[in-house]
Amino acid sequence: ELRLGVVQADTSRTVAELSLGDVKVEGRAHQFEAPPIETPFTTRFDDKIGLLGYARALDEDTLRITLYWQARGPMDVSYKVFVHVLSPDGKMWGQKDDVPGQGTLPTSGWIEGEVLTDTYAVPLEPNAPLQDARVEIGFYDPASGARIPVVDETGNAIADHVILPN
Repeated sequence: ELRLGVVQADTSRTVAELSLGDVKVEGRAHQFEAPPIETPFTTRFDDKIGLLGYARALDEDTLRITLYWQARGPMDVSYKVFVHVLSPDGKMWGQKDDVPGQGTLPTSGWIEGEVLTDTYAVPLEPNAPLQDARVEIGFYDPASGARIPVVDETGNAIADHVILPN
């Protein structure tokens, strides 16, 4: 039961109390084994997140891309993922930014070692010649706009996004 109370500041005495009703609190299942991945591709976003690979499909005017993440450590920020579909010269043909899991899997709730399957439907400009498209992904802090750096095997920052191979 969730209850709301009003407490008198100087005496800490409860002055009024109201029941707001019953609340059901549920956790979510955590997966620690990677599922089969269509296109394995590994990279690291700082010491926070690993990309294990992806799968993508195109249907008319939407790119559906599934990204497979692995939590590398605890995070106190709920980062957003960006998925950009770009022309070879950098023109934006499609974009989708969201909290992982369509808002249901904030990174601040990830457990170290956990593997997450995260799908995005990216609307595309009509008639974009997608055979030449590049898909760019990354993470950013929605409060500051700061991106999580992509790091090499020694931990040195090398970029602020990843271009997925075609």
